[in-house]
Amino acid sequence: MSAPKRLPAALIFACIGCNEHTPPGEPTTTSTTATDTSTADASGMSDASSTSGVSSTGNSTGDAEGGMSGTTSTGMSTSMDAPECGDGQLDPGEECDEGFAYNAEEGACLANCVLATCGDGLVHAGFEECDDANAVVTDGCDLGCGRTRRVFVTSAVYQGGEFEGLIGADQRCRSLAAQAGLANFAGFKAWLSDSKTSPLKRMYNGRGRYELVNGLLVAENWDALLAGELQNPIMVTEKSETQDLTVWTGTNPDGTAAAGSDHCLDWTSSDVNHWEFWGVSSEIAAHWTMADVDLNPTQCNSDLAIYCFEQK
Repeated sequence: MSAPKRLPAALIFACIGCNEHTPPGEPTTTSTTATDTSTADASGMSDASSTSGVSSTGNSTGDAEGGMSGTTSTGMSTSMDAPECGDGQLDPGEECDEGFAYNAEEGACLANCVLATCGDGLVHAGFEECDDANAVVTDGCDLGCGRTRRVFVTSAVYQGGEFEGLIGADQRCRSLAAQAGLANFAGFKAWLSDSKTSPLKRMYNGRGRYELVNGLLVAENWDALLAGELQNPIMVTEKSETQDLTVWTGTNPDGTAAAGSDHCLDWTSSDVNHWEFWGVSSEIAAHWTMADVDLNPTQCNSDLAIYCFEQK
């Protein structure tokens, strides 16, 4: 009998595992090794997960310095976008930012994101009456951004009933101011009280100086006026003439209505049976509006002047 034939060694090695045949008709599968390509952020945490043997790569890698875009709890913008005045965010270099709708020349925050201040040349509505950006107090706008207002004693005298009410007295002030060529002549009111109101209630409380028409200071502001003592007496008329006169007022130094008279029946009567209080134009203490004499109040058929104060 002849000896069996040997297979070549190369063929033997090639057939190792040949007994693991795939049954006919079954699909052939190929094992794929999943490779996780995700990257780790600066803290070492992976931001991707692998599923079905195929890696998924995350896109949430933080920057190496930990800077994230957004807004901090302090309201400071940390956005990667460039800071913008008017975006409502308080960015570095801005004093304020209330947004495009509120940053304005008359607002608390100006259009350039700078806080409004007295002396910047812009009038902050509700807080400043004027702003001429200089330190001259006698030019109509003082250092506190308050507007100067004129005061005068009338060159004409009147009986109490001639006014026919406070409105008529105010009109006397406006008419005389217009005849004298005073600016804002339509903005004057009489320093008078009646049974319903008083200068404290019906007059504008000016932030700035009260001056005579010749420029002399009467009071630094409304509060100083009501403090009871003037810097100069109100004895200069709308014509800039000096006159020492008795003046209808019906008003205390603090601007309230004086008690004890009927205010010439609310300035509608010149009858001797009605009475009103008066002051003296040459005085700077309380007597300027309430003369401390026995003949005060006096009868309403007397001829007296009135004080006129510029308003807004």
